Amino acid sequence: MATEPDDAGLSWGDETDPTHVDAPVVDEPGDGTSPGEPGTSSALLVTLGVFGGIFLLFTVGWIIGVQRSTVPSTGLFFVFMYRLGQVLAVLAPAAWFVGVLVLARDRRSGVRILLLLLGVVLLAPWPFILGLGA
Repeated sequence: MATEPDDAGLSWGDETDPTHVDAPVVDEPGDGTSPGEPGTSSALLVTLGVFGGIFLLFTVGWIIGVQRSTVPSTGLFFVFMYRLGQVLAVLAPAAWFVGVLVLARDRRSGVRILLLLLGVVLLAPWPFILGLGA
């Protein structure tokens, strides 16, 4: 004796049911990107990681260069300004990297890489590289 399954427990009711709620159907990927927007490629992520490492090394180079240097003047204002310049020199590579990532996030990846290359050239720790202040 075969019994037929009761499908009443599997239905959610119809539009006349007061507990029925219609939700909009959304076809979006699960990773949060819109369908027309490509995600960040693996090569770009590796490139950004390499640039992050370079800027981290630049920060360390500026710290070492600042520790080696001496203040060339004796006036209080000049000493303060020299030390302020040293602090800004130490912070500049990290600020450049974060600034490019945040401010140029809507730009093409080629533009971001060119901006990071510009930062590599401009923010190199020349006192450390040339051995000045030793």
